[in-house]
Amino acid sequence: MIKLNIVANDSRQVAKVVIIDNLDRVLMLKRSNYVSKFAGEWDLPGGHIKIGEDFEVGMKREVEEETNLSVENLTFVTKIENLSFYFCDYPEKPIKLSHEHTSFRFFSKQDLDVNKKFEKAALKALEMKK
Repeated sequence: MIKLNIVANDSRQVAKVVIIDNLDRVLMLKRSNYVSKFAGEWDLPGGHIKIGEDFEVGMKREVEEETNLSVENLTFVTKIENLSFYFCDYPEKPIKLSHEHTSFRFFSKQDLDVNKKFEKAALKALEMKK
């Protein structure tokens, strides 16, 4: 299997979405080893926006590809380098993972580590949602 980090028509812009359920827990996805970079680490849904693609369209496409969830009412959280973070409510639909992830889990605020970039953004989203 060839392991590539970025597909040819992907831009450097990455969108990640903090999906928050009604118990104020954050959806995290465990990365598979289909791409060696960050294999086995917890990740937020989202990914690279394609070159020429509308940012919001790309963000929603990435989340749907990875989780089978259609997300709406996205609120900007923060930007770190080429990563843009948004949050929204969990649409209460079954999650169906793509080959990019092996499992998912909802993390409570106490489970999140402020020293990890994605989890720090998730904590900020939880604070904003209050």
